[in-house]
Amino acid sequence: YTKASFVFNPKHVFHTKRQSAMMSQEEILVSLVQGRDGKAWAERQQTGWSVYSKEPACTWTGIQCDSMDRTTVVSIDLSGTKLEGTIPPELEKLPNLRVLALGSNEIRGNIPSQVANMPNLEKFNVSDNFITGTVPSFASRLLNTVDLSKNRLAGPLPEDFGTNHDRIMLYDVMKNILTGTVPGSVRDMEALETLSLSDNHFSGLLPTGLGMLQNLKYLYLDDNYFVGTIPADLARVQGSLLEEVWLQDNRLSGTVPVAFADSSNLLDLYLDGNKLTGKVPRDLCRSEINSDFFWGIPEDEGRDYCDSIACPVNTAAFEGVFPCKPCTDKYFNPYLGRYGDCIDLNQGDILRKFYEATSISGAWKGDVNWADESIHECRYTGVICDNSGHVISINLQGRGLTGTIPEEIGFLQYLQVLNLADNQLEGFVPSDLRWAPLQELDISGNKLRGIIPPGLCLKPNVNGNGDRGDYNCARFACPIRTYSSTGWYDGDTSICKPCYGNMPYLGQKVCASSMARGTVKGPTLSKSLVPIFVGVTAFVVVMVSIGLASLVHKIRTRRREAELVGMSPNKIGVSSLPGSETVDLNSRYRIDNDDE
Repeated sequence: YTKASFVFNPKHVFHTKRQSAMMSQEEILVSLVQGRDGKAWAERQQTGWSVYSKEPACTWTGIQCDSMDRTTVVSIDLSGTKLEGTIPPELEKLPNLRVLALGSNEIRGNIPSQVANMPNLEKFNVSDNFITGTVPSFASRLLNTVDLSKNRLAGPLPEDFGTNHDRIMLYDVMKNILTGTVPGSVRDMEALETLSLSDNHFSGLLPTGLGMLQNLKYLYLDDNYFVGTIPADLARVQGSLLEEVWLQDNRLSGTVPVAFADSSNLLDLYLDGNKLTGKVPRDLCRSEINSDFFWGIPEDEGRDYCDSIACPVNTAAFEGVFPCKPCTDKYFNPYLGRYGDCIDLNQGDILRKFYEATSISGAWKGDVNWADESIHECRYTGVICDNSGHVISINLQGRGLTGTIPEEIGFLQYLQVLNLADNQLEGFVPSDLRWAPLQELDISGNKLRGIIPPGLCLKPNVNGNGDRGDYNCARFACPIRTYSSTGWYDGDTSICKPCYGNMPYLGQKVCASSMARGTVKGPTLSKSLVPIFVGVTAFVVVMVSIGLASLVHKIRTRRREAELVGMSPNKIGVSSLPGSETVDLNSRYRIDNDDE
């Protein structure tokens, strides 16, 4: 048989336990050749890739063997060869395999547990494919590279993904659809140099202890749904090797840790597109940090290098960084690095944006007039205003709302009651609700994910929060995998109880699995779920500039893609990685707010 006449036949690959134990290395490798597309791929290779090939496996295209015995396959590297198919479990029959590199192909299906359990893997790269399923736990303690980026993997990371992996230098799962929190076992990855979780659906708090990873240089956590503050230990004062920290496009709150200024190796610090307040520490505003944003911009003695980290409060920009322009009157924004427009404070505009965001699947249920532009907002269904025409209450329980809760609703400066219970709202609870003078908030019975933003958990007087010093996230909604009769903890009879079924949503009123047992009071839950967070001091407002800001977007995109063309400063070979004016918020916005 010649290569040209070879047609793959599944019968040539044995599948029973007895037969698979007898498979030659060539037969095991040919399990990668699947169907007509696989046949066509095999015919394009220079040598081998046929069970009838006269050449030994060690001479096949993409195969390397042990340098000592020259017969044992230790590496399969078929990256970028247009291979189509799935990852065959038969590869486990190559127990000495150290490298499996199938990146930039058309690989589908999941990652077989047999392959994940291979004991001697050092490098596993299946990036830029169409792989589905979940991220497996890898058994090999020799791993130094795991690249699963640019696939269709879903679900959470394994809780033990860092356990027994103290040699991993690169862990990359960017551009998937992964959810959940970052397991604490990441702290066990002592050799870690690059961690990329960008462009996923991760939520919850940033893991503490990342700053204790002595070798960490490149940290990419951008484009997720992380909340809470930036851990103080991330910006270690001494010994930090951090060069790039990408935290943009999350929902982080609090202030920028001043300790970042002492990170002498820091070149990129992206914080824009969050809910950060205060100011960028002046000592952090150095010409070498985020210097890319000033490419092509003439030197100017008035240049403020803080703007390349995040636009100050009361300004905004196309990408939240230089060039920044001030907000205009009747617009407000208390955040650093604000994208797009500043926040419109007109309550009519806010309610119209709210209706648009919560009617994704069509009009609400019942007799609703929110779409009628001729009606004043105080006459909207479920809205109550005071004698001055200020919206003080919104009750839309069971109205069939679909979509997400927009940030703007938190900027109704007189809103005391917000009832959105028993709808089909999705997404996450916006931390912006902390700005409104709420006394009652009900978001139970929806499909909201993640956790209650810590800054909101520290807001007093909402549903009795802060009574007798008890600040409790459960006052706003029972955590996921718990429930109560009201969907939140009222400090008395309605307590959040564990539910061991599939309960991925906040504020649930029933246990779907009917397997509830035991009782957990709200305060107990808060101690386990809510860390202590820093309060904020000064806040201000922001507006957008379109002109030169498009340059920023191009620069950042180029930075992300630079590694693909060998331009990145990242030296460890990552295929898909790059290496103000203030105002008093209480006086302007009439909100008494000491919490974050």
